[in-house]
Amino acid sequence: MNRQVKHLPPGILWKAASEAIAEEIATAPKPGLVDPLGPGCHLDMTWQTFVKSAQAIEPLWEYQALIGLSGNLPSESLGRLRFIGIEMEKKMFAATSGINTHKGLIFLLSLLLYGAGYCIYRRKELTPENIASYASATVEGLTAKELGDLSEKIASENLSNGERLFLMHGITGARGEAEKGFPSILRHGLPQLRRISSMGASINSSRISALLSIMYNCEDSNVIHRGGYDFWQNEYKQMLKETIDKFDPLSEDYRPLEDLEKKFLRSRISPGGAADLLCCTIYLDTITKPTCQQ
Repeated sequence: MNRQVKHLPPGILWKAASEAIAEEIATAPKPGLVDPLGPGCHLDMTWQTFVKSAQAIEPLWEYQALIGLSGNLPSESLGRLRFIGIEMEKKMFAATSGINTHKGLIFLLSLLLYGAGYCIYRRKELTPENIASYASATVEGLTAKELGDLSEKIASENLSNGERLFLMHGITGARGEAEKGFPSILRHGLPQLRRISSMGASINSSRISALLSIMYNCEDSNVIHRGGYDFWQNEYKQMLKETIDKFDPLSEDYRPLEDLEKKFLRSRISPGGAADLLCCTIYLDTITKPTCQQ
């Protein structure tokens, strides 16, 4: 076993989760999203709302990691993770007066905490790929199990936004992202974050660059629900491409991001799914750095 992995204090797993959430909140400007510079498209919340939510759910991240650290098999862990996740959602809603700030993140980050814990239990090298693999194994077959029978439902039945998008366009959202092994993070967000950081960009600009890469490549059901499938496939992607081409993370010139936000505000577009994946990217980056594992 890698000596660095052997001496990783388990408490770092849940401490890093709390820190990643705080760092994602502080990253700015995030087009259409809540940050310290403004509420984006969310008139019912501010960055303080997210801080209250983060503080409320913070004590329970430890339990998600411990499910993995205790050696529970991936095939037997989703129920346990969801049990804690439901308690986290209750605390979130209590802290925010019913506003959904972190529901999607609770699902995704809980899986990664489990994956990191199980990686340590199995004495495997703590890499983003190994963590994501174990995390993904907990939700194997989840999309088919939970969404596969929707075609039998009639249009008049009460469908959630996620169910409706799957039924109409095959969009699997956070479930699919996790079941596929977190490709938006491993192939796009994390490599971009580390590449831009290695070039000498600030932490904030590196994270903004990673967010743009995730936004361009992930299936963000928040965007599709607000703007429509055709908008997401065409206008949204084109706006992102133009912004990515214009934004120089080494310059600290955020005007391309500000221009993109103006466009998002007109259509009330909020890439909340990408924000959750950015937080997960920050988390994986933190706990797999050699300096963290020494």
